[in-house]
Amino acid sequence: MDLLKNAGVKSVALLNMDKVYGPVMKWELNVDGEDGIQKMLVELYTMFMVGASRNMVPKAMIFDDKNVVVSAKDYNLLCFMLRKEAKLEEFLDYAQKIMEKFNGEPSKISCLRSLMVRLRKSWKTQ
Repeated sequence: MDLLKNAGVKSVALLNMDKVYGPVMKWELNVDGEDGIQKMLVELYTMFMVGASRNMVPKAMIFDDKNVVVSAKDYNLLCFMLRKEAKLEEFLDYAQKIMEKFNGEPSKISCLRSLMVRLRKSWKTQ
């Protein structure tokens, strides 16, 4: 968990659209104790997926106190909520590769393992 925290990760979650309940959280890992993604679930899903029908899904949104990076596949949305100092480009790449590797359905464990491996490799090369 320290590796994620040191890299600037606040939380990681996989969101999805349920036909009955609307946007739902499939899973979440809260790294710093904030409930940011849960609190913003509907807004985040709507902000990022509103352009999906035209293949115009944004990859990141910058807020005053945090940044959110996503990768979308079908109706799944992998979200990384990051501190302002985190490297957006790296996390954009990580999110995309994780979604591709697990065909848009990463489990919590597989996503975190993959993210940790990528972070370790990145830090070794620096």
